[in-house]
Amino acid sequence: MEEQKYNKIVIVSLYEKFSTMVAKALADELGLLFCRTRELLAYEIMDRKLIEERCSLDYLKKQEARVLSNLASYENVCISIAYERFMECAELFKKESIIVFVDLPKSYIKEKSKISFIRFEERTLRLKQFANLVIGVRKADKELVKTKILKQLGGIL
Repeated sequence: MEEQKYNKIVIVSLYEKFSTMVAKALADELGLLFCRTRELLAYEIMDRKLIEERCSLDYLKKQEARVLSNLASYENVCISIAYERFMECAELFKKESIIVFVDLPKSYIKEKSKISFIRFEERTLRLKQFANLVIGVRKADKELVKTKILKQLGGIL
């Protein structure tokens, strides 16, 4: 890993629920705050449909960007984020975050989501380009993934 100051961990995979389980377990293990971006946005923005209807989609997107920008400034936090959301704001998290891509088996992703083979390959490639750390696993086991991440981090946070 390149020499730089890290103060947060961002966990992303092609199956958000698994990312959330790993991020929560990692946060508990390391004594970090835990944040699921989906829940943070729901809390901060409350009624997306109403805002979009009364203000505009552009205004809603600006509000979401503001919340994510604030989140990127947090320290000592482990963040779970969905692929789509991450790709919208990846640059925000690049500076002081360890971006961990949990590369789950294609069969697991196919079973749990509706991602096509082509989209799976494309998304996997994009996440590998952004990630500081890629954790490839053959089995979707939260404890195994957490252990692999801890071993790779080796105290750099």
